[in-house]
Amino acid sequence: MTDRSAQFAKLKTLAGSASNIAQLFENEPDRLENFVMCEGPLRADFSKQAISKEALDALLSFAAGCHLEEWRAKLFAGDTVNTSENRAVLHMALRGVGGSGSVQEVVAAMREKMASFAKKIRSEGRYKSVVHIGIGGSDLGPRLVADGFGAAGEQSLELRFAENVDGASMNDALAGLDPASTLVVVVSKSFTTQETRMNAEAAREWLADALGNKAGDNFIAVTANREGAESFDIPSDQIFDFWDWVGGRYSVWSAVGLSLQIAFGPKVFDAFLKGAARMDMHFRDQPLQENLPVMLALAGIWNRNVLGYSSQAVIPYARRIRKFSAFLQQLEMESNGKGATRDGEDAGLTCPIIWGDEGTNGQHAFFQWLHQGTPGAPVDFVAVLKDHESRPAHHAALLANCFAQSEALMLGKSADVVRTELEDRPDAEAIIPQKTFPGNRPSTTITLDELSPFALGHLIALYEHKVFVQGVIWNVNSFDQWGVELGKVLAKTILSEMDKGQTGAHDPSTAALMALARGDKPS
Repeated sequence: MTDRSAQFAKLKTLAGSASNIAQLFENEPDRLENFVMCEGPLRADFSKQAISKEALDALLSFAAGCHLEEWRAKLFAGDTVNTSENRAVLHMALRGVGGSGSVQEVVAAMREKMASFAKKIRSEGRYKSVVHIGIGGSDLGPRLVADGFGAAGEQSLELRFAENVDGASMNDALAGLDPASTLVVVVSKSFTTQETRMNAEAAREWLADALGNKAGDNFIAVTANREGAESFDIPSDQIFDFWDWVGGRYSVWSAVGLSLQIAFGPKVFDAFLKGAARMDMHFRDQPLQENLPVMLALAGIWNRNVLGYSSQAVIPYARRIRKFSAFLQQLEMESNGKGATRDGEDAGLTCPIIWGDEGTNGQHAFFQWLHQGTPGAPVDFVAVLKDHESRPAHHAALLANCFAQSEALMLGKSADVVRTELEDRPDAEAIIPQKTFPGNRPSTTITLDELSPFALGHLIALYEHKVFVQGVIWNVNSFDQWGVELGKVLAKTILSEMDKGQTGAHDPSTAALMALARGDKPS
């Protein structure tokens, strides 16, 4: 048994004292004081988690014993924390926090280039639309943020996204646009990613059909492979650099966000960066017991490694951040969905499945399972207090539903209450279990004062640092993604063979599927 396994076993002895969440409020009169944390525009209420004050103290001690403070210092100093690839991790430097002087210089130069370019495009008025081509972190972050900016930012250019190799993605992105007034932004760290490359080539054909040899003028590239972008006939001054110390899922703060600057303006994007920077400084400077990302991470550790939940639901009760759950699927599962520690040992239970959808849609879909299914899942509710849509009645109903769901998950509904409701119904004893809610299901409620660019940056950075904390506790490298590679390699082999009408050494099922795709008659 590893030291961490022993610690998890020790923590499980405290789970009994936190077995009933509603009872914890009676046992701990100062529970809100201990389990609610505020930072800037963000308030996080952890009081409906099945964690007693005693258990919280033990979790904090455990985190300190995992050398979390030392790892945090390494992260902000620019030391090598991505050990398998021998790289620093400096996405915070993109927000002006951490990193060496030389790193800050190149970041400042790139930010100035981005802002100048965006201002130029916006002032000239030549372009009416932007098509952003990327996948994974080059798509999920910008797509989420574009929706979020819509709450407070004034959008000057139409912004569309193409991410999937499915032809429908590119067709939808280009439908109805004028090539002459469309700017295409291709985002690919390697400039070789299959999906992005194919979509970029389709966009080039579309532009060339209308603009001829001037098509390259309508292209921008964000990449670490400048030569690859230049060979694609993209002008050198329209190529924006992407550094190896920025992982794709942490990259929206970089030139990957250029489309956002062009569409919404540099001032809006700058406020987004400042919101994240404030969370960076909070995470860097505050002690563990007063640290929001640490608390969010420890609640997740408790639910995963102590209570044994295999999934985590994230439900944004704000349509303009409805893609937050999908964004977190990559951020958390690609970062910490690992089976081996940094030392090459069995990591045990690590990242749970992250899933969710916007409220109140989910209430009419999977909330049945959350309330009465087995085993259920912890929930992070995310709500915005300010009404940005000038529909106060709608907004009040939205917030009421959010708050009611967390209360219902905790309190449930007892068999005695149901029995009283059914009165003398002859089949009551069969119906009572079906209408009983077990309750005692944990949740966290995060509220933003408003959905400003600053607040959105603040929220995303909170979860980025949560991922880092959990990676340290699980002793996994949160900044590589070897699990993405194998399928991509095999896909290239299969595509090549299908193009040539061949079938190489594959299992019978895969070989049959390839034959089916080629139109061969089934045997």
